[in-house]
Amino acid sequence: MPAAAPSRQPGASIRFSGREAQWLLAEERRWLDANLASRPARPWLWLAPAATAAGDWPTPPPRGLRLHEHADGYAGTVRCGLPLPLPNDCLGDVVLQHPGARDAAVLVEECARVLVDGGRLWLFLVNPWSPYRWRSPRDLPAAGAAWQHHLRAQGMQIDTACFIGPSWRMAKVEGAQASAWPLRACRVIVAEKRGLAPVVPAPPAWRRGTAPAA
Repeated sequence: MPAAAPSRQPGASIRFSGREAQWLLAEERRWLDANLASRPARPWLWLAPAATAAGDWPTPPPRGLRLHEHADGYAGTVRCGLPLPLPNDCLGDVVLQHPGARDAAVLVEECARVLVDGGRLWLFLVNPWSPYRWRSPRDLPAAGAAWQHHLRAQGMQIDTACFIGPSWRMAKVEGAQASAWPLRACRVIVAEKRGLAPVVPAPPAWRRGTAPAA
């Protein structure tokens, strides 16, 4: 009797394929679904891990692209790689749900390019300080400080991070609410693209070093 063929390609990523990781992804999606609903109806892009199950997606606002990691690029609504096949300043929100470390700087640069001024990037990372990570280190890789460095390099304004998910066991959290408690499983970083304000030329009198009388 021939051996059963595996459901994934040899060497394919198994990040977030475990039961605990899938539960965490579902909690994150519920939390983000509520937050995106309060945002203006602008186009959005959601990049998820390869192990994301299509049936677990919530129903986010319309006019968006939902992609997941696939081979060396992304698949889902469209199949593409980096750079993203999108024009500049076309998206209001970009969601990076536990992105791989490969090409991190290029990915953040692309996200900043496609965001409009005032657009937000929602970055979900495994909290490196949470005991939850110890359950499966390979399935739940820790987040490093490099992501914030890449965001600041693109001129993104980073808000105070919040934390969601369980702090240790898979106890249900009603409403998937966020918290400032730093031992919870997932760290959420929200960064906003800020445009440069136009500089008005100084009046001629000011250029000569004298200001007009009040």
